[in-house]
Amino acid sequence: WLELSTERDFLNEYSIKLLILSRGRSQTITTTEILPDFVEVLVPESEAAAYRAAVKNPILTIPDNIIGLGQVRNWVLRHFDERIIVMLDDDLIRLYCLTAKKARPITDPEEITQVIINAAVMADDAGLHCFGFSQTDIRKFNGCEPFKLTGWVGGVIGVIGRQYTFRDDKYKVDIDFCMKNMLVDRILWIDDRYCFYQLRDNNVGGNSAFRTQEEYEASTESLVRKWKGYLTKSTHASQVFIRTKVKRKQDIKL
Repeated sequence: WLELSTERDFLNEYSIKLLILSRGRSQTITTTEILPDFVEVLVPESEAAAYRAAVKNPILTIPDNIIGLGQVRNWVLRHFDERIIVMLDDDLIRLYCLTAKKARPITDPEEITQVIINAAVMADDAGLHCFGFSQTDIRKFNGCEPFKLTGWVGGVIGVIGRQYTFRDDKYKVDIDFCMKNMLVDRILWIDDRYCFYQLRDNNVGGNSAFRTQEEYEASTESLVRKWKGYLTKSTHASQVFIRTKVKRKQDIKL
């Protein structure tokens, strides 16, 4: 008999761990609906009972005093043995495939897992240490550039190895992590063919439980100062946008 490999088999084969990070959202978590029910959810110790009562996925715990996204991500990197760690936000709704004439929504857990594994393997084969997916407007997909080598990823971020750590901060730590990768590795891996849709900052719980406007502004300002001319910060409709300005391609004039 031909024994077919499952997504779980491939995760084990390539030493990949998928981990949903959640806090204060036992009743509103959505990522568990688009991933297989064996994918674990990491929550504060004091919230474990509430999550186990509401979520079908296995629940793992992190000490309550580990607060802020940077501390949480670094704790994960220290406490799990898999070589490739994929950390997912808890408010993902669906995945979009952008390669067709019209963006195709994907909600099948197995297909989404295959997409993540595929991105991890491509980034690893390229010798890189960070990967993720498009975060731009799905209408702006460029079919001539299905993969990007500069920028930053968030929502779903893959870390290969333990060469780099995250900034000890509550906000925008993924941007700093991606800048470190581009500084040393020169590039990172963004599969621009796919884009996760999520609720972002307007969702209760998560970072919003301890977010203050003063801290947020101070954090983003220090981030921009650290990377000087390689990050730009702008505001539109009360939302802050931070963009990278890292050039890795030669201009060709025809």
